Amino acid sequence: MSKEITLGLIDNDPLSLIALKNLITQALPQVNLLWAVSDPQRAQKLALSGNPAYRPAILVTDMSMPGLDGVDLTKKIRLRDSAMWIVAMTSFPLDQYRDAVAHAGAQALVSKGQPATVLTVLSQIVAALSSGLPSLQQAGGLQPQFLLPREAFERLARDSRSQGVESFTQIENRIAQLCAEGYSTGEIQQELGVSNGTITTHIKRMCEKVGAKNRVQMVVMWVKGQK
Repeated sequence: MSKEITLGLIDNDPLSLIALKNLITQALPQVNLLWAVSDPQRAQKLALSGNPAYRPAILVTDMSMPGLDGVDLTKKIRLRDSAMWIVAMTSFPLDQYRDAVAHAGAQALVSKGQPATVLTVLSQIVAALSSGLPSLQQAGGLQPQFLLPREAFERLARDSRSQGVESFTQIENRIAQLCAEGYSTGEIQQELGVSNGTITTHIKRMCEKVGAKNRVQMVVMWVKGQK
């Protein structure tokens, strides 16, 4: 008897939620949709429920949500779950969220405007789970920036133990340097050739790493760490 593949869906846009629910249930009848909710806090409780009947094998989450965005939701779940496959989706340009959600522990980021791609990624994950393949690469290909659930869990666990400016990545150190030199977010965007949202997301994560309340405090702490 094959293993049942379960899925949870979160999107704060009711119409989008209905459309995605219908798309997934019709195109992937082998998947059991456990729940589809519009409240990210409720999704977090269900995904981390002590009752396995509510914990899906696959979670599909929107990115832009009030109160708890998709990046933070992904990180909260990944810190406590090493097996769940998390697929992030957005209607914004993918580079606005790609690095942040990959670092938070997701396995893929897809555009809500490309339903065929959403289904392709989900089909690959379902194939990997159904056949017991050790990696998504063997089931069709993992996007370059993303890790498998266990690997993402272990990386996040290591990162949470080694916070501070010493944990900044190469691009984070470059952003901190540009901030210290007085560059605005828009100027950093132009310098690095990425979107404004990407820079904002990086700075938010950098502040979290050092426990800074804002960008200015983070830069002060980074400068001290360079001495």
